[in-house]
Amino acid sequence: MLLLGGVAAAQYSSPDYKATQVLFGSGGDNNQSSPNYSANVSAGALGVGGYSSTNYQAYSGFLTPGDPFLELGIDTVAVNMGAVDPGSTVTGSAAFHVRAYVNSGYSVQTLSQPPSYTSGSHTHTLAAIASQAASAAGTEQFGINLVHNTSPATFGSDPSPQPNGTYAAGVAAAGYNTTNQFKYVVGDTIADTPAGSNSGWGLTDYTISYIANASIITPAGSYQMVQDLVAIATY
Repeated sequence: MLLLGGVAAAQYSSPDYKATQVLFGSGGDNNQSSPNYSANVSAGALGVGGYSSTNYQAYSGFLTPGDPFLELGIDTVAVNMGAVDPGSTVTGSAAFHVRAYVNSGYSVQTLSQPPSYTSGSHTHTLAAIASQAASAAGTEQFGINLVHNTSPATFGSDPSPQPNGTYAAGVAAAGYNTTNQFKYVVGDTIADTPAGSNSGWGLTDYTISYIANASIITPAGSYQMVQDLVAIATY
């Protein structure tokens, strides 16, 4: 049941006065529930969205909890890039998302070493691309970016804010935001929200695009990498 009314307000306090949720609109209810469900409802809110200046930041709309949160979700569990030889490049992609609320932004870092292979006492790690470069078959390389690519194959995807850029503005970070250019440095920020975007809220879907190349002297073996991602909120 949707409750309608005039101007409504909720959750006041005093003596110093605090109103954590106020509605100007047709109505709503902050606690619709029964033994089988629980919901918040609103109707006709006159202002919805995020607003900011140098001195303040506000989020409007009836359903605006006051507690900040940051969520990093891994949507692809494993990536099998297949067999690589000096004459070809292998590619792969993996999806993750970041959901944030009531912060000025966030950054996502990658903390893992590139793929490696261990045989006895010897471990070989694929050479990471230290600065943006194109894939070069025959040269040992490992790199990633977070955008759509057309070379060495058509794969990957640009960051996708949900439901649109009004509610989220996550982007691929510098160094990982150029089509057909790849890089990998441990500890790098690979995704973030632009300074002053007021969009450290909402959800953004990301796709990591991977490439790997081998040279004629790259040891044969099964190379593996467990990628650790860390999301950090800014305020």
